[in-house]
Amino acid sequence: MIFGEDDAQPEPQPGQPHRQQVRLDASQMETVYANSFALASSPDEITVYLGCNSPLPGMKQPTVKISHRMVLIPQNAKRLAQVLQQTVKAYEDRFGPIELPPPPRRQQG
Repeated sequence: MIFGEDDAQPEPQPGQPHRQQVRLDASQMETVYANSFALASSPDEITVYLGCNSPLPGMKQPTVKISHRMVLIPQNAKRLAQVLQQTVKAYEDRFGPIELPPPPRRQQG
């Protein structure tokens, strides 16, 4: 996989930043399934916790097993958010809207 400019792209004009081509090595990549996530942040980083929620029937309080943590600088977190937004829009343009259930109602008690 290669991310960056195509070889056919013209050279950047003076004063424009040059985007460096990056080659990804996926030879030791692991794939994980995550259907749950949590976020935390500090002034220097944003942390995404990924996990899997596999509740058994009748469980009152299922446990999400956190399997991976991704730590990002805020600028890369914003880039990721922008790319995810573009990707979801392209998905919906192709396959139709993604419906989200309404948030659960808080129980008064």
